[in-house]
Amino acid sequence: MRRVHLVSLLILLTCLSGCVSKEVVEQNPENRQYSFTATTLDSNTSVEAEFNLRERVQLNPMILFWVSTGCHGCHDWTDEFRSTIENESLNISSIVSIHRYADFESEQKLDDVYGTHNNSSHPSPWTVAIPTQNTPVFDFYTGMIVDDSSIYEAFNDPVTPTIQVVNRNGEIVWTSKEYWPSDDAMDEVLQALADAS
Repeated sequence: MRRVHLVSLLILLTCLSGCVSKEVVEQNPENRQYSFTATTLDSNTSVEAEFNLRERVQLNPMILFWVSTGCHGCHDWTDEFRSTIENESLNISSIVSIHRYADFESEQKLDDVYGTHNNSSHPSPWTVAIPTQNTPVFDFYTGMIVDDSSIYEAFNDPVTPTIQVVNRNGEIVWTSKEYWPSDDAMDEVLQALADAS
């Protein structure tokens, strides 16, 4: 009786062996590009009161720098980006800081940290965008609202600090999650921006 069960089990396993494979098949998720429009930090807006990603990246690729007010890595990256702009290795129009936790951190606190007034701790002379969980996300090409995605989901749920390079087609072509800046890390960001041009 045991032998019959063993033979039956072996036959069954032989029949099913074609369903098991060591090869991993990767499915390519739909590669969609997104855009958004958000208000900007008042003290940093000499030109625009509203940031439109689609309009900006069509001019040149951009660094999306996701920040929060209590993120020490964000503070150090901000200082590093500012130094890079001051030594003319980066154009001020090629970067935007995006407040990642605007639903939890006040605009006043954001201004205290990243504003361009004398009292801010880590002034950001570039645009600081302030989207929220309810900020509409748009399909980059059609301009239609995307109902099934929040801004954070559309941009791969960035933590802080996250640095993304977006090309003129709205594609995220490079992402760094280096918490602390270094010369090598900054060189990688600038190279990724140059490659996206």
